[in-house]
Amino acid sequence: MRGKAKMIKEAFAGLIKPVTIRYPVGKWPGRKYSHVPAGLRGRPKIDGDTCTGCGACVAQCSAGAITISDGDDKRTVSIFTGQCIFCGRCEDICPFEAVELGMEFELAYHPPQRRQEAYVRSEVELKKCRICGNPIAPVRQLGWIREQVLQEIDPSVRDVVRDDMQTYMDHCTECRKRFSFQWGTHTRKFY
Repeated sequence: MRGKAKMIKEAFAGLIKPVTIRYPVGKWPGRKYSHVPAGLRGRPKIDGDTCTGCGACVAQCSAGAITISDGDDKRTVSIFTGQCIFCGRCEDICPFEAVELGMEFELAYHPPQRRQEAYVRSEVELKKCRICGNPIAPVRQLGWIREQVLQEIDPSVRDVVRDDMQTYMDHCTECRKRFSFQWGTHTRKFY
């Protein structure tokens, strides 16, 4: 009986004064919120200077909020904040620390003309095949791959591999298959 009396008392108190605090909480002079916790996962940011367009964030995004689209000479990485669940997996997986979740959390965009503001985008330059003109991969990503391979490879074959890599990285996979024996870049020469 005591529990019911307490519940009825709280119900009547809710009729007289509001149960919830009005939004935004605690308007203090000079501050909008009384407390925004450290480590809040808000609107993502992409650093265009460090993003290579590798696609690791796209593969990791369980909400499907991150997409990659290749244009004529640019790759665009887009995050739609209306679909993002702010889990932080993209931030964790990015090998270049280009994705970061910020502190901005008020993400309602109205009227519909402002919907483009819900997208966070980064563009990176694509390298094209010298023969057929098809896009190969982002220029920054190819540069990073080149550095990593040459750093780890046996010094006795480094110069040969460097030349072969330059040839390979200037051509798409189809052209590489077609011309590798002609160019003398086939990996059989190392066996």
